[in-house]
Amino acid sequence: MDDPLEKRVLETSYHGLIKENETFVEITPLIKVDETKICGFHIIKKNKEIPFQIELVNELGILKAKKSLNCEKRKNYKFDITAVFCDGSHSKSASVHISVIDINEYSPTFLQPSYVTEVDEGRLYQEIIRVEATDKDCTPLFGDVCKYEILTSDQPFTIDNEGSIRNTEPLSHKASHNHILSVVAYDCAMKQSAPVMVNIRVRRVCEAHVMGVAERIDYSANSMESVSLFPKIHLELCDMQCKGEDMVIQSSVSLKTKHISFGCDRDASQCLKKLSEEEQIESGLTDLLQKNTDWTKDLVYDEGAESIFHFDGSAGAIVPKTVVKSQDFAAHQFSIMTMFRHHSIASNDKHTKEHIICSADDHKMNRHHMALFVRNCRLILLLRKNFNDGDLNIFSPAEWRWKVPQVCDNEWHHYTINVDLPKVDLYIDGVKFESNIEDRHSNPEVIDDWPLHAAHGINTTLAIGACFQGSENRLKHGFSGDISEIKLSMRKVLTPNQIRCGTDCAEKLLPPADHFLEPEQQIQSNTQMNKIIIEGSNKSNIEQLLQQIQYINSKDNPTIGRRNIQVMTTVSCPNKKAIRLPSIDTYIMVTASNTSTPPVPSTATLYSKILVDKPLTVDQKPQIVIVGNSNHLVSYPDIKDGVKILAQINISIYTGKEIRPALQKLDSCNVNVFPSLNPDHEEITIDDKDGTDESLFKFDIKTKISKDGVEMIGYDTIENYQHILKSLVYINKKPAYYLNRVFKLTCSQVDDHFRSAEYTLTLTVLHPKQQPSSASTAPSVLLAVPSVLPTTSSDGHAAVAADSHDTNQYAHAMLHSHDIQESQSRVHNLAHEKAQLASSHSTMLIVVICASFVLLICGVGIARLRNNGGGGGSGSSSHSRNSLDKHMPCPKVAPEQQLDWDDSALTITINPMQNDNLSDESSESENSDSEDEEVINGRYKNVSQLEWDNSTI
Repeated sequence: MDDPLEKRVLETSYHGLIKENETFVEITPLIKVDETKICGFHIIKKNKEIPFQIELVNELGILKAKKSLNCEKRKNYKFDITAVFCDGSHSKSASVHISVIDINEYSPTFLQPSYVTEVDEGRLYQEIIRVEATDKDCTPLFGDVCKYEILTSDQPFTIDNEGSIRNTEPLSHKASHNHILSVVAYDCAMKQSAPVMVNIRVRRVCEAHVMGVAERIDYSANSMESVSLFPKIHLELCDMQCKGEDMVIQSSVSLKTKHISFGCDRDASQCLKKLSEEEQIESGLTDLLQKNTDWTKDLVYDEGAESIFHFDGSAGAIVPKTVVKSQDFAAHQFSIMTMFRHHSIASNDKHTKEHIICSADDHKMNRHHMALFVRNCRLILLLRKNFNDGDLNIFSPAEWRWKVPQVCDNEWHHYTINVDLPKVDLYIDGVKFESNIEDRHSNPEVIDDWPLHAAHGINTTLAIGACFQGSENRLKHGFSGDISEIKLSMRKVLTPNQIRCGTDCAEKLLPPADHFLEPEQQIQSNTQMNKIIIEGSNKSNIEQLLQQIQYINSKDNPTIGRRNIQVMTTVSCPNKKAIRLPSIDTYIMVTASNTSTPPVPSTATLYSKILVDKPLTVDQKPQIVIVGNSNHLVSYPDIKDGVKILAQINISIYTGKEIRPALQKLDSCNVNVFPSLNPDHEEITIDDKDGTDESLFKFDIKTKISKDGVEMIGYDTIENYQHILKSLVYINKKPAYYLNRVFKLTCSQVDDHFRSAEYTLTLTVLHPKQQPSSASTAPSVLLAVPSVLPTTSSDGHAAVAADSHDTNQYAHAMLHSHDIQESQSRVHNLAHEKAQLASSHSTMLIVVICASFVLLICGVGIARLRNNGGGGGSGSSSHSRNSLDKHMPCPKVAPEQQLDWDDSALTITINPMQNDNLSDESSESENSDSEDEEVINGRYKNVSQLEWDNSTI
């Protein structure tokens, strides 16, 4: 059997740790023995060399490595040890497990010394190239690569933690042929590797595109000559080709002129010259919308060569019967030709009618006989048959409703309606309207109706821009937008050639001549001649055809400004998807002719010049600045006579150098009043006393004054606008009704594209302050009244001292609010009458009788006064004393002092404590006329307005 002491010498097993750069082994638990019994240790070797040794030091077994270990070669060691007794015997063995601890001695290294790759320009790649690095360290912390980084800055590339490199934006061969990147790797302890070079070469890719198009093409106005648009155009198609088949090339050239008035330069006179003699004779149209006529003088229109009338929904004009006689439109053929731009507003009521032309009853009734109007984005023709014996019960078409997008696209369009019942045709921009197959039965929608009933003695009134309401004797259902022309062809319909005269554009694109065409080449042009499409398979011939396209403007006075040109090209193989080349945008700049003096440009011409030329920078845009006082204090007399509200304003326009001096003008100013004016006692007028005679009529400014303010429209100078603004006078006959008024002014330039900031002026009414009477003095005034009666001087003038003493106490304005025009008080008359009786010496009997009668009356008066003064509170006392002071009855009144009514029972109560608390609210009663009455010496001048019913007082 084994000795029990022998078993306890060593543990069963030990665990140790050693770092790669050290030799000492940290052992757990400690190898501890009794040094009196144990003299050493022995390592039991098995097959392999053990690079460790053990020594006995101070009863401990110390393990050491014979050399530096390498974790990358061997991570773990296992062996047995025994204790050697001093007698030479060995104890039982114990196992030892030693792990080598890794240190971060190696940096990551890339698998390749450098990386090179190629990419195509113009593409975004998910991965261009992947780099990879490794680390020789044996543990994941030091031996795994956790991160990659591109050290080269300002390069359009990124790399992820897996080493995948991609571009962040398309590369360009022209910008850089190759990109050289410096890339490093990091292990998980963030130890950095040496950098590796990554070279990304950019391959040039041929991109098909159009070349040789100038950025700007100049065209001289009034030249009447054509100009080539693309004399050097070239198609770069790279290596695009179709296998065994011809390639199809299609190029389209478009002329953009929607920003020009009417959508393009139009000139009907040139078109009329091309009509046959018969068509010229029959093309006579009655122009209902002319400038400088009596019936259109109040309409707002542009001052330029073009006729553009502006309608705001409330404007309109009645056509005199000398121009168009009253007639039954349904009884014969006729045509309506018009050009308008409808201002479509989404929030408008769908049932609102906006009339272009209307024939309705001239009085008594509101029947519409013939009308052309817009409602709910539909163009509607109303044509009612009149009553006659033959067709009383015939239900016939009365409305034609066309649903066309042109009505509500806010663009200029030309419309012609030919009426030859039962046939009605609509032409839009010279093209006859044809409904689609899907809505051929509902567009136009035709509504039937009965004939109009008979109405004897009623004729019709023809109006434009609105419809005349006979029962109200005014225009209603006005048009909102711009109208250029309204013409009627009576008893004849217009031919297609005559219709095109009003729609053809004077500026157009001229296609190549036919002799340039080769077999299988095609050229197409639209009716407006603003788009040309060329199609073929021969690249060289397509280029030649494009080089022959020209622009011409045959109008006598072309609109100066920019016309955009767009070139679009597609290339495809038969039965395959077409590849669209990048579109090319350029523009034609129509400039003033140098050979002759150019005509005065219209407002629209100047507008288009500034808006369609190259975009304005921030410092070039006009800035309209309005300065002036923000507050204006006025008194009652001033505001009743009228005050100039905007006398202190000054308007300035700050612009860049490239803005034409002719544009340093305004085209509108609006003065808005808050709250709106009360027409009963408020108004705004124009006082031009400071100007020359009829100076306002020399301005090109239309002024409209309403309860909401003042609207001024017209292309004119800043000085003229300021002259009118400073002449505006605000009058208020009842200023006590308001504390203040707010006036807001804004001005605009270039068709409302440039608008000023809002200028605000507050007009404050200074209300007069009343003189307050203290509470202590008010009772003394009332108590002084009884002393008037018994006080009589020797000259017969009673109570003079008391009256003069209390004059200031009665000076309050409200004390006389309802006084009557009496030269003296009744008490004064009584004393005066007593003096006259005392001086009479005709007979003693008469003296005694009259004196007794007077004393009796005075005694009755004193008794009444004491009776009233003794009862009630202070309120009743004040009541009776005021009544006694002002309306004491006397037995006899002189003829000139007689009143207009019997006031024997009338008393007026004035509370002296409320005199100081009266506010403006007391004057806001509907029946109050206090502001219209003038007070003279505390009494009303207009006594007739004081009408009281004293029957119940």
